[in-house]
Amino acid sequence: MQRICFSVCLVLAMVLQANLVTAMDQFVKDRWFEPRTGRWQIMADRLSYSEKEGLYHAEGNVVITSGDEVLSAQKAIYNEKTGIVELFGDVALDVKGDTLRAQEAVFDLKNNTGQITKGRLFLRENHFYISGESLEKTGPDTYRCIRCRITTCDGETPDWSFSGTEVNVTLEGYGIVKDTVFRIRDVPAFYLPYGIFPAKTKRQSGVLLPRGGVSNLNGIEIELPIYWAMTDQMDATFYEHYMSDRGLMQGVEYRYVADEESKGAFLFDILKDRIKEKDLNSSKQAGISPFPRADDTRYWVRGMSDQSLPLGVNAKLDVDYVSDQDYLREFQSGLYGFQARPDLTADFGRPVEENTSPYRRSTLRLDRDGKEYSLQGRASYFELVGNPDGNDFSPGLGGVDFSLLPRPLPGSPLFFRFQTDYDHLWRKKGVKGEQVFFTPAVSYPLWLGRYLEFEPSMAYGRNIQRVEDPASGIESQGRDIYDFQTRMTTHLERVFDLQVGEVRKLKHKASPSLIYNYREYRNQDTYLPLFEPLKQDGRFNQVAFAFDNLFDVRKENEKGEVIYAQWARFNLVQGYNIEKPTGNRVPANEKRDFLPLVGFLSVSPVYPLSLQAEVEWDHYESDFTYANTSLEFSVRRAGGKHDTYGVEYLYLKDGNKGFNFNFNIQLLYGFSAGASQTRDLRRDKNVGQAYWLDYQSQCWGVRVISENVVGLESFMILFRLEGLGGLGSK
Repeated sequence: MQRICFSVCLVLAMVLQANLVTAMDQFVKDRWFEPRTGRWQIMADRLSYSEKEGLYHAEGNVVITSGDEVLSAQKAIYNEKTGIVELFGDVALDVKGDTLRAQEAVFDLKNNTGQITKGRLFLRENHFYISGESLEKTGPDTYRCIRCRITTCDGETPDWSFSGTEVNVTLEGYGIVKDTVFRIRDVPAFYLPYGIFPAKTKRQSGVLLPRGGVSNLNGIEIELPIYWAMTDQMDATFYEHYMSDRGLMQGVEYRYVADEESKGAFLFDILKDRIKEKDLNSSKQAGISPFPRADDTRYWVRGMSDQSLPLGVNAKLDVDYVSDQDYLREFQSGLYGFQARPDLTADFGRPVEENTSPYRRSTLRLDRDGKEYSLQGRASYFELVGNPDGNDFSPGLGGVDFSLLPRPLPGSPLFFRFQTDYDHLWRKKGVKGEQVFFTPAVSYPLWLGRYLEFEPSMAYGRNIQRVEDPASGIESQGRDIYDFQTRMTTHLERVFDLQVGEVRKLKHKASPSLIYNYREYRNQDTYLPLFEPLKQDGRFNQVAFAFDNLFDVRKENEKGEVIYAQWARFNLVQGYNIEKPTGNRVPANEKRDFLPLVGFLSVSPVYPLSLQAEVEWDHYESDFTYANTSLEFSVRRAGGKHDTYGVEYLYLKDGNKGFNFNFNIQLLYGFSAGASQTRDLRRDKNVGQAYWLDYQSQCWGVRVISENVVGLESFMILFRLEGLGGLGSK
């Protein structure tokens, strides 16, 4: 524990001094000594000038201005020959919200040096207060602070602060600090007699804040991140994560940005687990998953990249490979778990498989889009992590897609489009093969009167497959697909005047459509699908009614700027079988006269209210067969308080049924409380829950969290120092 406290003190001292150096350099160098186009102007109650010595003497309400900066004091002496200005009594400088208050100050405007006596500097951006007996700029890139103190707390006696008897700093070099003390109110908590720290104002390599804790599965834990600023476009973070019951987990996070269209992030963690074989007789380990595990080398590699290539080609790479089915469940949460690592989905806009998914997907996509065509290539590998018997049936899938966008046929009113695909399926074991699929199609868009849009289309598809089955050998198969479709649509619009906040107009657009579709698959007797969903066979003769509603608004802010947004969308689709499908693999509920009614609703009138819902209703069973609904919203209350709530519900009549919710309620005196819970309704069992109590003052906060995820229990306490980050134990 003594070593941990020493390390925490050292790291916090380094963070303190780095912030101090950056703040002083920004405020002093960039603002006091920046090149000026205008001259200093001095005003005072009494002002005199000695032409021989070149001295200005000012007393009483002295105000010195240059541009939009104003420096005030009770007395000032300015030597226009040397460029030295001396200020005495109630020295004050306000620049863009930042303020300086001092008893005395001396600035050498020619040599870019200066000294502040008994000064206090406030930096608005990070709410920093920096004070000291003497703040001195000794050279173009050197500083010295005597008896300095830094905090983000208001008041003469801050709730917390760092102080040092002397700090000497060389910008873009190193600094030396003596007698660093971290205080809670006036009580010393940590002490460091001497330290050396990097004094870089640019991105720099170094040690980041460590985190530690205790869990019922891993024992005592501590993680130390080390940051490496490789170049201006690349950096990396190394994680040394020690667990007393599991061993040392080592990780690396690599990031790069080449240009606006090219960036990437990749992470890798590996552990030589002391628990070499999973004990299914232990309720703690069996609760993670019911599958055995005998490999003690455990790892997870994942990442995403977007890259622009020559000839207008864009590449998207997703990597996701894990050693076993339990890894993500054991190390997904906690104070320093994978939830605290970068969110790849948010950064790249593509989903990552859920932690409980039975497979992990890695994919490379290449695409090039022209004005009249789209060409895409892909290669994917699906790792079946939920395959405890070791038989590798993991599939790899590669393919090329080419689409010729609709274009008019010369000399006719018809439009022509064409699509062709090639796919290759590979496995170590099991069925593998390849296919070619091409589909030419023609359409004839026209208007029936002024308001009715009518578009018939006809397509022919040919599918050829080569199947390699270990049981029956290599076979070839193919089938033809004939598809005829018509769509009849009209659009109804109306604009309403509104005066709700910034909203001035509301437009409702309704688009009812009648769709007819006839599709027939030929050569189905011996055809066994390898790539398509199982229901694609036989003949379909269907008609459907679709009703699409859009609600868009026009906003005008105080500056007169116009913003358009969508408040809501509501869709309904109802299908009817003119002839019942003849396919052998068509689900039973799709062979009835009326297909399930499908509805979709999206509502987001104001941030952060958001509602998404999709449902299917079976007319014959008078019941929902599918529902997926999520709601997120915030309630504003008096005193600037707001509460947040989130609910999500998933329902499959013959499958999963899940429910989760979360809320956070602001209480009195800076306290707030919240909870989240995920429940498997099919098994009537909670699979994850957390409860927390939070306190936030003006410059610090603390959160207490009790969490249980798939049987792994933890208790965490997280402290926050505003402006410096957080420390915690679990």
